[in-house]
Amino acid sequence: MGNRFPKFNMFLTVRQRGIGTPWGDRFAVTGIQHVQFCLNHFSSSFVYIGLLSGTNWFKKQTDWTLNISCSSWMDWFYGGLQFQVEQHLFPRLPRCHLRKISPLVKELCNKHNLAYNCTSFRKANAMTIENLRSAALQARVLSNAVPKNLVWEAVNTHGSEI
Repeated sequence: MGNRFPKFNMFLTVRQRGIGTPWGDRFAVTGIQHVQFCLNHFSSSFVYIGLLSGTNWFKKQTDWTLNISCSSWMDWFYGGLQFQVEQHLFPRLPRCHLRKISPLVKELCNKHNLAYNCTSFRKANAMTIENLRSAALQARVLSNAVPKNLVWEAVNTHGSEI
């Protein structure tokens, strides 16, 4: 009987041979961080699609970020990145305190009818893939281009003189 997961086994082989080497260790660490940043920032279509509205900074931070729910024993894996809402609201707060203030932020969001986005690792992956798929489908049709937003303005700050 043949191997049912050849690509996964190939990944494990490459991954295991790379560990212990300077580049293997770097890819292992940055790969995990990359997944975490993507889940926290690209799972929501608020970030890139459509025009910006309102000036409420607190609301923007809670709308545009996503927390990953996990047990406290997994804090070593996420390194505080699972509390993206709190990290955006209090960027100078040490990461070891983010779990402590999480219930307070959630309570404050409930009090003011603000979004407090928190989901599982698996669901966040599904949301991110769906959002990236949606963006790719929109990009196929140039007549349905994304309206100008802050990303567009940042890229075109100096016009075509760059």
